[in-house]
Amino acid sequence: MRRRPGSWDPLAWNGPWKGLLLAASVLGSCFQPAPGQTQTPVTIVLTPPSPVVGGNVSLAPQNPPQDFVLCSWYRSATAAETSRILTCFPHTPLVQQNGPAHTGLETAGPGCALHITGLTLNDTGNYTVQIQSPTSPGLGTVVLRVYEMLPRPTVTPNQTLVLENKTFTLRCNSSPSADTVLWLRDGASLASSDRLVLSSDNRTLKVLNVTRGDAGAYQCEVGNPVSSIRSEPGTVTVAYGPESVRIDPPGPITLTLGSPLTLTCVADSIPAPSYRWGLNGTDTNQTGSSLTFNPMTLDHQGTYECRAHNPITNRTVSVCVTSCAPVFLALSGQVYSPSVNTKLWLQDRASLVPSEQLGLSPDNRTLMMLGVTQDDAGAYQGEVGNPISTNRCDPIPRPHCPCPAGIAQPWRCGCLWGVVAASTAIQALAPVPRVALGERLGGGLWLNCLNLPLPCLSSRSLCWSRVTGGADAGQS
Repeated sequence: MRRRPGSWDPLAWNGPWKGLLLAASVLGSCFQPAPGQTQTPVTIVLTPPSPVVGGNVSLAPQNPPQDFVLCSWYRSATAAETSRILTCFPHTPLVQQNGPAHTGLETAGPGCALHITGLTLNDTGNYTVQIQSPTSPGLGTVVLRVYEMLPRPTVTPNQTLVLENKTFTLRCNSSPSADTVLWLRDGASLASSDRLVLSSDNRTLKVLNVTRGDAGAYQCEVGNPVSSIRSEPGTVTVAYGPESVRIDPPGPITLTLGSPLTLTCVADSIPAPSYRWGLNGTDTNQTGSSLTFNPMTLDHQGTYECRAHNPITNRTVSVCVTSCAPVFLALSGQVYSPSVNTKLWLQDRASLVPSEQLGLSPDNRTLMMLGVTQDDAGAYQGEVGNPISTNRCDPIPRPHCPCPAGIAQPWRCGCLWGVVAASTAIQALAPVPRVALGERLGGGLWLNCLNLPLPCLSSRSLCWSRVTGGADAGQS
């Protein structure tokens, strides 16, 4: 039993006080309720109503009878002698007789009040007062609840990684004296639902059929009448993907030999995926979200594949992009008259104007085209002139241009014509033959057809033989 130092011990009292206590005890016994006598219910008020650990509290009967001769306080729901804290007598000064349950921190006050100092959680419980009066004996019980300033709770586990459509469970670890437990996600309160299941004490949260929206920072908040405090966040991560995988820049990509190129693989995935790169079905042993290379040969052409893998979902997604070197076509003409001082180029008898894709040499004798498209198909002619004459090569009805290596017949025209066409069989630019002017023989011209295959066509080569742009394809 705890007893406050210097507290009053009735056994140490002698003299007049001892006699007075004995007289009061005898007097009190005279006013014990007679058998069958009804005791008036007594209302007890706590001040403060929510006492805290380390604080004080007063338990005061409301409107005690003016003629009461003594009152006794008990630490129980009944007036048992073993639980009696003290008995007080309304004398001046007030007389207090301590009982077996007195700890040294309880004192009697005016109006039969009980004061308790230095409260602990162990002071929580039932308290009963019995008032003895010749006219109105009374009995009342009250529950004293001592509250603590709640410590910060914790959420376990504090890191959770869960797959979509699965289940996870969180636990709020807090003091038993917490009266309320609330759950929050990213600072917003959560309510029980078909997917959010709370235990009876709200200390356990179970989330069913997890969606991506369930990811976030989870906290529990505990409270009682004297305090409220939140836990540190526990993070829930929902794993998914990879999805929406793409390569930047998108294809088809034009390669420029000698110019570095970077491909970047982008994926929507949690956690971040691992990446692996392939070229034309062969693993390049390159990892990371970016692939940088410097194409020096046509071997860098083809289909680049990015494989994104999520180790948690165990899902792998591949995406491809096609890269090709630009188609380059050069048509050259030789003019044998030293008096020629102009040269024009025509496509389907319409004059050609230089542009970003179409260039002329300084002397206009070489026509170059980059990025050949279907619109470039047609019959090309050269026109030469001097101050007194102009001459144009007529389109030849059907040239013979064997592939991959052959020499055409000599033609009578002193300029070059050629046929350019493009294929739309695949997304990448199709290869076209380069038509070049041969050497002068007997006043005529040799027409050479040189095949330029590109890997983008999977080893197919074309030799064009129709003036209007049709094509006869042969496989080499």
